[in-house]
Amino acid sequence: MHRGAECAKASHPILRMDDRGGNIGANVAIQCLSCEERRNIREAMGRRGEENLPRCRGRHPHLGTFDPRGCGKDPKVLVIGASNQWFPQTLSALAVPPSGASALDAKVEQHWKVLKGIPDKAMLAYLRENSESFPVFREFEKWSDEEIWNAIERRRQAPETGEEAGRGYPDLRTPEWEVFSSPHLPEPTDDFALHRGPVPDPLAGVYADVVQAERLREVRALVGFTRLDAPDPDDPDLVVRAPLARSAPTWVPASEVRGEGIFLRLPEDLLRDWEKRVQDSAALRAHEEAYARFRSNRYSDRIPGSFDPMDHWPGARYLALHTLSHLLIRTIALECGYSSASLAERIYAGTEDDPRNGILIYTAVPDAEGTLGGLVSLAEPEPLLRLTRRALDDARRCSSDPLCAERLPHPPADFLHGAACHVCLFVSETTCERGNRFLDRRFIVHIDEPELALFPDLP
Repeated sequence: MHRGAECAKASHPILRMDDRGGNIGANVAIQCLSCEERRNIREAMGRRGEENLPRCRGRHPHLGTFDPRGCGKDPKVLVIGASNQWFPQTLSALAVPPSGASALDAKVEQHWKVLKGIPDKAMLAYLRENSESFPVFREFEKWSDEEIWNAIERRRQAPETGEEAGRGYPDLRTPEWEVFSSPHLPEPTDDFALHRGPVPDPLAGVYADVVQAERLREVRALVGFTRLDAPDPDDPDLVVRAPLARSAPTWVPASEVRGEGIFLRLPEDLLRDWEKRVQDSAALRAHEEAYARFRSNRYSDRIPGSFDPMDHWPGARYLALHTLSHLLIRTIALECGYSSASLAERIYAGTEDDPRNGILIYTAVPDAEGTLGGLVSLAEPEPLLRLTRRALDDARRCSSDPLCAERLPHPPADFLHGAACHVCLFVSETTCERGNRFLDRRFIVHIDEPELALFPDLP
């Protein structure tokens, strides 16, 4: 208003916004009631208007503090209520019991103050023999000295937690994958109960394992938020996270959701052979190039350092598993009694070094409806065969074809889906873990090129 100077008539002037209607800046003026100075807000809009704005002072309104290092960067003008004022950064995890190496690592972490001083593996035998003096080692009886020592070494090599370590996303999917894919399911508890069912003979080439999750508990936590730039679910360094507290928080807001689900594991050899067929295809290459454009277009120039547009590319396997998950969700919603918005997915695709092949479809509603058993019952042989056949058959056609079937992201388009639309594959934003991205029917069923299809023939 006063172009960086003080008001000539008042030490604490009162400002008034005069909005004459419309949604453009030229209709909004700011007036000082003390000196009657007047200025239109359009002088603060756009690239040219940013030159008239003061430098950022490093103020955090939600914390009531100023950054002592200062900021000095140019602020941005946003309309009140704009969708990019803030984006929550949330993490969700299933409350699964530890099993195998995870249980041992948890024990080592629990008793690290005692174990961190052990100089070598030979010392473990002595401590076992004198368990009366060292009662901690009674809890390690079912593990060998070699396993315990390896767990101690893993704990020593793990990075220490701190401010920088807190920026990254923890690995929450590995413990879940280990439990669901384990040949020996854990004992049922009030929060977690699994039952392995038979795979119908006609679906032997589609599923390698079927697990009914009769009870699940999902915990969702808010770990921070961002402004202007939406966070990437896999790349924490793509945007700047605003802290929730002045110091490292000891707790964060979280909620619990209880429900049920179905875990489906596909044959590894089926996925591996399919990946070899499509790795040099034009369709997959189009998806990879679109991903690079997508990341480049959304990269924040406020982030220092190098940027690789292909970082965190989920891979062809993820596209196949994710597309199959959406097909099943849309079909399941017609039979289990839940709307598709009440369902959620978790895709276990792993990496090139650690490939995985699982899909979890579960209820995600915060009330008792999520535990009524309507979803679990669909994992029985006869219903599972029926809904799988229906899902794959429906994927072969779309009422938006041929536009949908022929769609691929070509330059300069940066959307991350191929043969997919609201008619055939898209689901609610609360259901999909990747915002209806990485979807393509041609990678599941025969649409145009049969060699691209994971299942060229119906089971």
